[in-house]
Amino acid sequence: MIRAALAGIVGVWLVAHAHAAAAADNSLIDAWRAVRVADCARCHGKDHEGLAAPSIVGFARTQSRERFIAAILDGNPPLGMPAYRGNALIENHIDAIYRYFAARADGSIAAGAVPARESDESADAPTLKQRAITPGANGG
Repeated sequence: MIRAALAGIVGVWLVAHAHAAAAADNSLIDAWRAVRVADCARCHGKDHEGLAAPSIVGFARTQSRERFIAAILDGNPPLGMPAYRGNALIENHIDAIYRYFAARADGSIAAGAVPARESDESADAPTLKQRAITPGANGG
């Protein structure tokens, strides 16, 4: 009886945890897409590690969440960084955008990785770390 109850509790916890992880993954996918639409790569480079403008990945590595979000929303127009405050696409995904770049900074998401929704991936499809952007594909 106790084993059955414990098994039930563990089962419920695993299902809830899986749903939370899927929701987090979906928010990172939406963040990645928002960054692509905003075309941050135009100035920050293909992998957002710097080009004409500094590395967003490096900035996420060295700055607090609050500082990172303020920099994106407020920009720095004199240096050419537009402000995205008022841009619903960016504002609605700003927390996930920070998490995406923080994950890039700590290496848990590889440069060039293309997120895919769970339903987009088959059992033998590459993982987030393995899937790379093909030039000309996915808007890149």
